[in-house]
Amino acid sequence: MGFKEDADFARFVSVGAIGTAAVADHLQNQLNHQPIELERYAMANKVWQTKVKRLRLPDLLCVRCGLRVESRAKSKLKIMLSHSDTPGREWDAGGMRQDDLFAFLHTDINQDPPHCGAPIFFSTEALRASIAQARRPAPKAASEGSEITLTWPCWVPTKRGQYLGVDDEGRIVFSGVDEKVQRYWQWRDWGGPRFIYSEPGDFIRGGEQVLAGVAEQTSNPMCSGDSWDLAAALYSSEVVERYAAVKAAGSMELRELFSTLSSMSSDSSEDWRVRLEAQIALARLEPDPWVRRITDQISNPQSEADQQMEAVLAMSELPSEAAAEALDRIAAKTDLPNELRAAAAWGLGQGAARNPELLIDHFVDPEPIVALHAISSVDELSSDLQRKLVGWMAEEGVNRASAAAQLLQRHGCVDSLLEATQFGDNARLWALRALGELPPALVRCLAGSRLTPDIEQVLRPMWLGQDDWLRQDGKEGLDALDVQKIRFR
Repeated sequence: MGFKEDADFARFVSVGAIGTAAVADHLQNQLNHQPIELERYAMANKVWQTKVKRLRLPDLLCVRCGLRVESRAKSKLKIMLSHSDTPGREWDAGGMRQDDLFAFLHTDINQDPPHCGAPIFFSTEALRASIAQARRPAPKAASEGSEITLTWPCWVPTKRGQYLGVDDEGRIVFSGVDEKVQRYWQWRDWGGPRFIYSEPGDFIRGGEQVLAGVAEQTSNPMCSGDSWDLAAALYSSEVVERYAAVKAAGSMELRELFSTLSSMSSDSSEDWRVRLEAQIALARLEPDPWVRRITDQISNPQSEADQQMEAVLAMSELPSEAAAEALDRIAAKTDLPNELRAAAAWGLGQGAARNPELLIDHFVDPEPIVALHAISSVDELSSDLQRKLVGWMAEEGVNRASAAAQLLQRHGCVDSLLEATQFGDNARLWALRALGELPPALVRCLAGSRLTPDIEQVLRPMWLGQDDWLRQDGKEGLDALDVQKIRFR
Protein backbone atom coordinates (compact mmCIF):
# COMPACT_ATOMS: atom_id res chain seq x y z
CA MET A 1 0.00 0.00 0.00
CA GLY A 2 1.38 3.43 -0.99
CA PHE A 3 0.80 6.89 0.47
CA LYS A 4 -2.37 7.45 -1.61
CA GLU A 5 -3.88 4.17 -0.48
CA ASP A 6 -2.85 5.01 3.10
CA ALA A 7 -4.63 8.37 2.81
CA ASP A 8 -7.81 6.76 1.44
CA PHE A 9 -7.83 4.23 4.26
CA ALA A 10 -7.02 6.94 6.83
CA ARG A 11 -10.21 8.75 5.80
CA PHE A 12 -12.17 5.60 6.62
CA VAL A 13 -10.30 5.19 9.91
CA SER A 14 -10.92 8.86 10.73
CA VAL A 15 -14.62 8.21 11.29
CA GLY A 16 -13.80 5.71 14.03
CA ALA A 17 -11.06 7.85 15.61
CA ILE A 18 -13.18 11.00 15.74
CA GLY A 19 -16.18 9.04 17.00
CA THR A 20 -14.17 7.33 19.73
CA ALA A 21 -12.79 10.70 20.87
CA ALA A 22 -16.36 12.04 21.03
CA VAL A 23 -17.45 9.06 23.13
CA ALA A 24 -14.49 9.62 25.49
CA ASP A 25 -15.46 13.27 25.82
CA HIS A 26 -19.08 12.32 26.57
CA LEU A 27 -18.03 9.75 29.17
CA GLN A 28 -15.82 12.28 30.93
CA ASN A 29 -17.89 15.45 30.77
CA GLN A 30 -21.40 14.03 30.98
CA LEU A 31 -20.99 10.81 32.97
CA ASN A 32 -18.03 11.52 35.30
CA HIS A 33 -15.84 8.72 33.94
CA GLN A 34 -12.07 9.06 33.55
CA PRO A 35 -11.51 7.36 30.19
CA ILE A 36 -8.21 6.47 28.57
CA GLU A 37 -7.46 4.82 25.25
CA LEU A 38 -7.31 1.08 25.97
CA GLU A 39 -6.65 -0.05 22.40
CA ARG A 40 -3.69 1.89 21.08
CA TYR A 41 -4.58 4.21 18.18
CA ALA A 42 -8.33 3.90 18.85
CA MET A 43 -8.40 7.71 18.72
CA ALA A 44 -5.88 8.12 15.88
CA ASN A 45 -6.08 7.70 12.13
CA LYS A 46 -2.39 7.17 11.29
CA VAL A 47 -1.94 4.13 9.08
CA TRP A 48 1.15 1.91 9.38
CA GLN A 49 2.07 -0.97 7.13
CA THR A 50 3.70 -2.97 9.94
CA LYS A 51 0.80 -4.88 11.45
CA VAL A 52 1.01 -5.32 15.21
CA LYS A 53 -0.49 -8.49 16.69
CA ARG A 54 -2.39 -6.68 19.42
CA LEU A 55 -4.80 -8.15 21.90
CA ARG A 56 -8.39 -7.67 20.84
CA LEU A 57 -9.49 -4.89 23.15
CA PRO A 58 -12.32 -2.42 23.64
CA ASP A 59 -11.48 1.14 22.62
CA LEU A 60 -11.82 2.90 25.97
CA LEU A 61 -11.33 2.19 29.66
CA CYS A 62 -12.45 4.15 32.71
CA VAL A 63 -9.54 4.03 35.16
CA ARG A 64 -11.88 4.73 38.11
CA CYS A 65 -14.57 2.06 37.77
CA GLY A 66 -12.95 -0.24 35.18
CA LEU A 67 -15.76 0.10 32.64
CA ARG A 68 -14.76 -0.85 29.10
CA VAL A 69 -16.42 0.81 26.12
CA GLU A 70 -16.34 -0.16 22.46
CA SER A 71 -17.12 2.74 20.13
CA ARG A 72 -18.86 2.34 16.80
CA ALA A 73 -19.09 5.54 14.76
CA LYS A 74 -21.05 5.49 11.52
CA SER A 75 -21.64 8.02 8.78
CA LYS A 76 -25.11 6.42 8.62
CA LEU A 77 -26.15 5.54 12.16
CA LYS A 78 -26.94 1.86 12.76
CA ILE A 79 -26.65 -0.65 15.58
CA MET A 80 -24.22 -2.83 13.66
CA LEU A 81 -21.14 -4.87 14.63
CA SER A 82 -18.64 -7.00 12.74
CA HIS A 83 -18.71 -10.70 13.53
CA SER A 84 -16.95 -13.92 12.63
CA ASP A 85 -17.60 -17.46 13.81
CA THR A 86 -13.84 -17.88 14.21
CA PRO A 87 -13.07 -18.15 17.95
CA GLY A 88 -11.80 -14.83 19.28
CA ARG A 89 -13.33 -12.81 16.45
CA GLU A 90 -16.96 -12.86 17.53
CA TRP A 91 -18.74 -9.52 17.86
CA ASP A 92 -18.58 -9.68 21.66
CA ALA A 93 -15.02 -11.04 21.93
CA GLY A 94 -12.06 -8.99 23.07
CA GLY A 95 -12.76 -8.55 26.74
CA MET A 96 -16.31 -7.22 26.59
CA ARG A 97 -18.00 -8.32 29.82
CA GLN A 98 -21.75 -8.34 30.49
CA ASP A 99 -21.86 -4.81 31.91
CA ASP A 100 -19.38 -3.26 29.47
CA LEU A 101 -20.85 -0.92 26.90
CA PHE A 102 -21.05 -0.51 23.15
CA ALA A 103 -21.48 3.11 22.07
CA PHE A 104 -23.06 3.90 18.69
CA LEU A 105 -23.03 7.40 17.22
CA HIS A 106 -23.37 9.30 13.98
CA THR A 107 -20.14 10.93 12.76
CA ASP A 108 -19.85 13.28 9.80
CA ILE A 109 -16.24 14.01 8.81
CA ASN A 110 -17.31 16.03 5.76
CA GLN A 111 -18.07 19.00 8.00
CA ASP A 112 -15.31 21.28 9.25
CA PRO A 113 -14.87 20.65 12.08
CA PRO A 114 -16.28 17.10 12.00
CA HIS A 115 -19.62 16.64 13.75
CA CYS A 116 -20.64 13.82 16.08
CA GLY A 117 -24.07 13.13 17.48
CA ALA A 118 -24.61 12.03 21.08
CA PRO A 119 -23.74 8.34 21.62
CA ILE A 120 -26.34 5.76 22.56
CA PHE A 121 -25.13 2.97 24.86
CA PHE A 122 -26.02 -0.71 25.03
CA SER A 123 -24.53 -3.26 27.39
CA THR A 124 -23.02 -6.47 26.07
CA GLU A 125 -25.73 -8.28 28.04
CA ALA A 126 -28.52 -6.36 26.27
CA LEU A 127 -27.10 -7.02 22.81
CA ARG A 128 -26.60 -10.69 23.64
CA ALA A 129 -30.21 -10.91 24.87
CA SER A 130 -31.47 -9.58 21.52
CA ILE A 131 -29.02 -11.41 19.26
CA ALA A 132 -31.81 -13.62 17.85
CA GLN A 133 -33.38 -10.51 16.32
CA ALA A 134 -30.15 -9.31 14.72
CA ARG A 135 -29.98 -9.64 10.95
CA ARG A 136 -27.18 -11.90 9.79
CA PRO A 137 -26.35 -11.73 6.07
CA ALA A 138 -24.55 -14.42 4.13
CA PRO A 139 -20.75 -14.44 4.75
CA LYS A 140 -18.59 -12.42 2.38
CA ALA A 141 -16.64 -15.57 1.48
CA ALA A 142 -17.46 -19.25 1.46
CA SER A 143 -14.61 -20.16 3.77
CA GLU A 144 -15.43 -20.75 7.41
CA GLY A 145 -14.76 -17.78 9.62
CA SER A 146 -15.30 -15.05 7.02
CA GLU A 147 -16.48 -11.77 8.49
CA ILE A 148 -20.08 -10.54 8.38
CA THR A 149 -22.00 -7.69 9.94
CA LEU A 150 -24.74 -8.20 12.51
CA THR A 151 -27.41 -5.52 12.46
CA TRP A 152 -29.87 -5.09 15.31
CA PRO A 153 -33.17 -3.66 13.96
CA CYS A 154 -33.65 0.00 14.87
CA TRP A 155 -35.22 3.18 13.53
CA VAL A 156 -33.24 6.37 12.99
CA PRO A 157 -35.53 9.15 11.69
CA THR A 158 -33.84 10.89 8.77
CA LYS A 159 -35.31 14.32 9.48
CA ARG A 160 -35.52 16.53 12.54
CA GLY A 161 -38.73 16.48 14.47
CA GLN A 162 -40.59 15.43 17.58
CA TYR A 163 -41.51 12.01 18.92
CA LEU A 164 -45.22 12.08 19.81
CA GLY A 165 -45.83 8.55 21.07
CA VAL A 166 -47.28 5.22 19.91
CA ASP A 167 -50.81 5.22 18.46
CA ASP A 168 -53.58 2.69 19.02
CA GLU A 169 -52.34 0.60 16.11
CA GLY A 170 -48.86 0.26 17.59
CA ARG A 171 -47.20 2.71 15.20
CA ILE A 172 -44.52 5.19 16.24
CA VAL A 173 -45.84 8.69 15.61
CA PHE A 174 -43.25 11.29 14.61
CA SER A 175 -43.80 14.88 13.54
CA GLY A 176 -41.15 16.52 11.40
CA VAL A 177 -40.19 20.17 11.67
CA ASP A 178 -42.31 20.65 8.54
CA GLU A 179 -45.26 19.42 10.68
CA LYS A 180 -45.76 16.38 8.45
CA VAL A 181 -46.68 13.40 10.62
CA GLN A 182 -44.96 10.05 9.98
CA ARG A 183 -46.30 6.77 11.38
CA TYR A 184 -43.59 4.11 11.53
CA TRP A 185 -45.32 0.72 11.48
CA GLN A 186 -42.38 -1.42 10.35
CA TRP A 187 -41.11 -1.88 13.91
CA ARG A 188 -44.08 -4.20 14.55
CA ASP A 189 -42.33 -6.77 12.33
CA TRP A 190 -39.14 -6.89 14.38
CA GLY A 191 -40.40 -9.63 16.69
CA GLY A 192 -39.46 -10.08 20.33
CA PRO A 193 -39.07 -7.18 22.78
CA ARG A 194 -38.98 -3.65 21.37
CA PHE A 195 -37.85 -0.45 23.04
CA ILE A 196 -38.31 3.26 22.47
CA TYR A 197 -35.39 5.39 23.60
CA SER A 198 -37.16 8.74 23.93
CA GLU A 199 -40.11 10.20 25.82
CA PRO A 200 -43.19 11.69 24.10
CA GLY A 201 -42.45 15.31 23.30
CA ASP A 202 -38.68 14.80 22.91
CA PHE A 203 -37.00 16.56 20.00
CA ILE A 204 -35.19 14.14 17.65
CA ARG A 205 -32.06 15.07 15.72
CA GLY A 206 -32.52 13.66 12.24
CA GLY A 207 -29.95 11.08 11.15
CA GLU A 208 -28.08 11.05 14.46
CA GLN A 209 -30.47 9.65 17.03
CA VAL A 210 -31.83 6.11 17.40
CA LEU A 211 -35.51 6.39 18.34
CA ALA A 212 -36.41 2.70 18.66
CA GLY A 213 -34.72 -0.69 18.62
CA VAL A 214 -34.74 -4.26 19.89
CA ALA A 215 -31.99 -3.95 22.52
CA GLU A 216 -32.53 -2.38 25.92
CA GLN A 217 -30.63 0.89 26.21
CA THR A 218 -28.26 1.77 29.05
CA SER A 219 -29.54 5.31 29.32
CA ASN A 220 -27.33 6.92 31.94
CA PRO A 221 -24.12 4.95 32.57
CA MET A 222 -22.68 7.18 35.28
CA CYS A 223 -19.28 6.31 36.76
CA SER A 224 -19.57 4.45 40.06
CA GLY A 225 -16.43 6.16 41.34
CA ASP A 226 -13.15 4.62 42.47
CA SER A 227 -14.54 1.10 42.63
CA TRP A 228 -12.00 -0.83 40.55
CA ASP A 229 -9.38 -2.72 42.55
CA LEU A 230 -6.37 -2.13 40.33
CA ALA A 231 -3.93 -4.01 42.56
CA ALA A 232 -6.08 -7.14 42.40
CA ALA A 233 -6.64 -6.73 38.64
CA LEU A 234 -2.87 -6.93 38.04
CA TYR A 235 -3.03 -10.54 39.28
CA SER A 236 -6.12 -11.50 37.27
CA SER A 237 -6.11 -14.77 35.33
CA GLU A 238 -7.51 -12.87 32.31
CA VAL A 239 -4.91 -11.22 30.11
CA VAL A 240 -7.22 -8.38 29.05
CA GLU A 241 -7.88 -7.48 32.70
CA ARG A 242 -4.14 -7.46 33.44
CA TYR A 243 -3.41 -5.39 30.36
CA ALA A 244 -6.15 -2.90 31.26
CA ALA A 245 -4.91 -2.64 34.84
CA VAL A 246 -1.33 -2.02 33.72
CA LYS A 247 -2.45 0.71 31.32
CA ALA A 248 -4.54 2.34 34.04
CA ALA A 249 -1.69 2.18 36.54
CA GLY A 250 0.62 3.82 34.03
CA SER A 251 -1.90 6.50 33.14
CA MET A 252 -2.33 7.45 36.80
CA GLU A 253 1.40 7.02 37.57
CA LEU A 254 0.70 4.90 40.64
CA ARG A 255 4.08 4.59 42.31
CA GLU A 256 2.65 2.23 44.95
CA LEU A 257 2.34 -0.42 42.23
CA PHE A 258 5.96 0.00 41.07
CA SER A 259 7.15 -3.33 42.51
CA THR A 260 4.30 -5.32 40.94
CA LEU A 261 4.77 -3.62 37.57
CA SER A 262 8.52 -4.26 37.71
CA SER A 263 7.91 -7.98 38.28
CA MET A 264 5.42 -8.12 35.40
CA SER A 265 7.83 -6.32 33.06
CA SER A 266 10.40 -9.12 33.32
CA ASP A 267 8.09 -12.13 33.68
CA SER A 268 8.84 -14.31 30.64
CA SER A 269 5.56 -16.20 31.12
CA GLU A 270 3.56 -12.98 30.76
CA ASP A 271 2.13 -11.92 27.41
CA TRP A 272 4.66 -9.64 25.63
CA ARG A 273 2.07 -6.90 25.23
CA VAL A 274 1.45 -6.80 28.98
CA ARG A 275 5.21 -6.77 29.65
CA LEU A 276 5.66 -3.84 27.27
CA GLU A 277 2.84 -1.83 28.87
CA ALA A 278 4.36 -2.50 32.29
CA GLN A 279 7.67 -1.09 31.04
CA ILE A 280 5.89 1.96 29.61
CA ALA A 281 4.10 2.48 32.94
CA LEU A 282 7.43 2.29 34.76
CA ALA A 283 9.00 4.71 32.27
CA ARG A 284 6.40 7.27 33.33
CA LEU A 285 7.70 6.99 36.89
CA GLU A 286 11.44 6.63 36.19
CA PRO A 287 12.08 7.69 32.56
CA ASP A 288 15.83 7.23 32.13
CA PRO A 289 16.39 3.56 33.07
CA TRP A 290 13.14 2.26 31.63
CA VAL A 291 13.32 4.20 28.35
CA ARG A 292 16.87 2.83 27.96
CA ARG A 293 15.59 -0.71 28.51
CA ILE A 294 12.79 -0.30 25.98
CA THR A 295 15.21 1.21 23.46
CA ASP A 296 17.57 -1.75 23.84
CA GLN A 297 14.70 -4.11 23.03
CA ILE A 298 13.77 -2.09 19.96
CA SER A 299 17.36 -2.11 18.73
CA ASN A 300 17.82 -5.83 19.32
CA PRO A 301 18.02 -7.56 15.91
CA GLN A 302 16.29 -10.60 17.42
CA SER A 303 13.14 -8.60 18.25
CA GLU A 304 10.03 -9.25 16.17
CA ALA A 305 9.08 -6.42 13.79
CA ASP A 306 5.60 -5.92 15.26
CA GLN A 307 7.00 -5.81 18.80
CA GLN A 308 9.55 -3.20 17.76
CA MET A 309 6.81 -1.10 16.17
CA GLU A 310 4.48 -1.34 19.17
CA ALA A 311 7.33 -0.30 21.45
CA VAL A 312 8.07 2.79 19.34
CA LEU A 313 4.39 3.76 19.23
CA ALA A 314 4.11 3.25 22.99
CA MET A 315 7.28 5.24 23.67
CA SER A 316 5.80 8.09 21.64
CA GLU A 317 3.15 8.40 24.37
CA LEU A 318 5.74 9.17 27.06
CA PRO A 319 5.98 12.90 27.90
CA SER A 320 9.66 12.88 28.83
CA GLU A 321 12.90 14.24 27.42
CA ALA A 322 14.39 10.75 27.70
CA ALA A 323 11.67 9.40 25.39
CA ALA A 324 12.23 12.17 22.84
CA GLU A 325 15.98 11.57 22.77
CA ALA A 326 15.44 7.82 22.40
CA LEU A 327 13.07 8.37 19.46
CA ASP A 328 15.69 10.61 17.85
CA ARG A 329 18.32 7.85 18.14
CA ILE A 330 15.95 5.21 16.77
CA ALA A 331 15.02 7.40 13.81
CA ALA A 332 18.73 7.78 13.00
CA LYS A 333 19.60 4.05 13.16
CA THR A 334 19.91 3.02 9.52
CA ASP A 335 20.13 -0.67 10.42
CA LEU A 336 16.51 -0.63 11.66
CA PRO A 337 13.49 -1.06 9.35
CA ASN A 338 12.62 2.15 7.54
CA GLU A 339 9.02 2.30 8.71
CA LEU A 340 10.16 1.80 12.31
CA ARG A 341 12.49 4.78 11.92
CA ALA A 342 9.65 6.74 10.31
CA ALA A 343 7.42 5.93 13.30
CA ALA A 344 10.09 7.27 15.65
CA ALA A 345 10.32 10.49 13.65
CA TRP A 346 6.53 10.75 13.65
CA GLY A 347 6.54 10.40 17.42
CA LEU A 348 8.99 13.29 17.73
CA GLY A 349 6.56 15.53 15.87
CA GLN A 350 3.20 14.13 16.96
CA GLY A 351 3.86 12.31 20.24
CA ALA A 352 3.59 13.32 23.87
CA ALA A 353 7.20 14.62 24.01
CA ARG A 354 7.15 16.67 20.81
CA ASN A 355 10.52 18.10 19.93
CA PRO A 356 10.68 19.38 16.34
CA GLU A 357 14.25 20.62 16.88
CA LEU A 358 15.40 17.02 17.13
CA LEU A 359 13.85 16.33 13.73
CA ILE A 360 16.06 18.64 11.73
CA ASP A 361 18.50 15.95 10.53
CA HIS A 362 15.61 13.61 9.73
CA PHE A 363 14.08 16.16 7.31
CA VAL A 364 16.79 15.09 4.85
CA ASP A 365 17.09 11.41 5.69
CA PRO A 366 18.23 9.38 2.65
CA GLU A 367 15.12 7.21 3.01
CA PRO A 368 12.11 9.16 1.68
CA ILE A 369 9.66 7.46 4.07
CA VAL A 370 11.63 8.76 7.06
CA ALA A 371 12.12 12.26 5.65
CA LEU A 372 8.46 12.61 4.65
CA HIS A 373 7.21 11.48 8.06
CA ALA A 374 9.59 13.91 9.75
CA ILE A 375 8.45 16.85 7.59
CA SER A 376 4.75 16.05 7.89
CA SER A 377 4.86 15.46 11.64
CA VAL A 378 5.83 19.03 12.49
CA ASP A 379 2.91 21.26 13.50
CA GLU A 380 4.87 24.40 14.36
CA LEU A 381 8.32 25.84 13.62
CA SER A 382 10.17 27.72 16.33
CA SER A 383 12.08 30.92 15.47
CA ASP A 384 15.36 29.07 15.96
CA LEU A 385 14.32 26.27 13.61
CA GLN A 386 13.19 28.79 11.01
CA ARG A 387 16.62 30.46 11.10
CA LYS A 388 18.34 27.13 10.52
CA LEU A 389 16.05 26.33 7.60
CA VAL A 390 16.71 29.73 6.00
CA GLY A 391 20.40 28.91 6.21
CA TRP A 392 19.77 25.60 4.44
CA MET A 393 18.23 27.39 1.45
CA ALA A 394 21.49 29.24 0.83
CA GLU A 395 23.40 25.98 0.44
CA GLU A 396 24.24 24.25 -2.83
CA GLY A 397 22.62 20.93 -1.87
CA VAL A 398 19.14 20.45 -3.31
CA ASN A 399 17.79 18.13 -0.60
CA ARG A 400 18.32 20.47 2.33
CA ALA A 401 17.20 23.54 0.39
CA SER A 402 14.02 21.88 -0.90
CA ALA A 403 13.15 20.50 2.53
CA ALA A 404 13.67 23.92 4.10
CA ALA A 405 11.54 25.68 1.49
CA GLN A 406 8.79 23.10 1.85
CA LEU A 407 8.69 23.38 5.65
CA LEU A 408 8.68 27.18 5.65
CA GLN A 409 5.97 27.23 3.00
CA ARG A 410 3.81 24.62 4.78
CA HIS A 411 3.86 26.69 7.94
CA GLY A 412 3.29 30.05 6.25
CA CYS A 413 6.61 31.49 7.45
CA VAL A 414 6.40 34.50 5.14
CA ASP A 415 8.87 36.65 7.09
CA SER A 416 11.54 33.95 6.99
CA LEU A 417 11.00 33.38 3.28
CA LEU A 418 11.25 37.09 2.55
CA GLU A 419 14.46 37.18 4.56
CA ALA A 420 15.82 34.35 2.42
CA THR A 421 15.19 36.37 -0.76
CA GLN A 422 17.93 38.74 0.40
CA PHE A 423 20.64 36.06 0.77
CA GLY A 424 21.75 34.97 -2.66
CA ASP A 425 20.81 33.08 -5.79
CA ASN A 426 19.89 29.70 -4.33
CA ALA A 427 18.12 31.00 -1.23
CA ARG A 428 16.30 33.65 -3.26
CA LEU A 429 15.06 31.20 -5.86
CA TRP A 430 13.87 28.62 -3.32
CA ALA A 431 12.17 31.32 -1.24
CA LEU A 432 10.41 32.83 -4.27
CA ARG A 433 9.18 29.43 -5.33
CA ALA A 434 7.79 28.79 -1.82
CA LEU A 435 6.12 32.21 -1.67
CA GLY A 436 4.61 31.60 -5.09
CA GLU A 437 2.87 28.48 -3.80
CA LEU A 438 1.26 30.33 -0.88
CA PRO A 439 -2.09 32.13 -1.24
CA PRO A 440 -1.45 35.73 -2.45
CA ALA A 441 -3.74 37.21 0.21
CA LEU A 442 -1.78 35.45 2.98
CA VAL A 443 1.57 36.70 1.66
CA ARG A 444 0.33 40.27 1.25
CA CYS A 445 -1.22 40.26 4.72
CA LEU A 446 1.83 38.87 6.53
CA ALA A 447 4.48 40.66 4.48
CA GLY A 448 3.07 44.17 4.49
CA SER A 449 5.59 46.68 3.19
CA ARG A 450 8.29 44.00 2.98
CA LEU A 451 6.62 42.71 -0.17
CA THR A 452 8.35 44.98 -2.64
CA PRO A 453 7.02 45.59 -6.17
CA ASP A 454 10.00 43.69 -7.60
CA ILE A 455 9.24 40.57 -5.55
CA GLU A 456 5.52 40.73 -6.27
CA GLN A 457 6.25 41.04 -9.98
CA VAL A 458 8.18 37.76 -9.82
CA LEU A 459 5.45 36.04 -7.80
CA ARG A 460 2.49 37.07 -9.96
CA PRO A 461 2.94 34.39 -12.68
CA MET A 462 3.05 31.68 -10.01
CA TRP A 463 0.00 33.12 -8.26
CA LEU A 464 -1.87 33.20 -11.58
CA GLY A 465 -1.18 29.48 -11.87
CA GLN A 466 -3.14 28.91 -8.66
CA ASP A 467 -6.29 30.09 -10.48
CA ASP A 468 -5.58 28.18 -13.69
CA TRP A 469 -8.36 25.59 -13.86
CA LEU A 470 -6.38 23.56 -16.38
CA ARG A 471 -3.70 23.03 -13.75
CA GLN A 472 -6.27 22.14 -11.10
CA ASP A 473 -9.51 20.23 -11.76
CA GLY A 474 -9.05 20.32 -15.52
CA LYS A 475 -5.66 18.62 -15.40
CA GLU A 476 -7.16 15.29 -14.37
CA GLY A 477 -9.56 15.47 -17.29
CA LEU A 478 -6.80 16.33 -19.76
CA ASP A 479 -4.63 13.48 -18.50
CA ALA A 480 -7.55 11.05 -18.85
CA LEU A 481 -8.29 12.21 -22.40
CA ASP A 482 -4.64 12.11 -23.46
CA VAL A 483 -4.44 8.35 -22.90
CA GLN A 484 -7.55 7.71 -25.05
CA LYS A 485 -6.07 8.63 -28.44
CA ILE A 486 -5.30 5.15 -29.72
CA ARG A 487 -7.24 4.36 -32.87
CA PHE A 488 -6.11 1.91 -35.52
CA ARG A 489 -7.15 2.58 -39.10
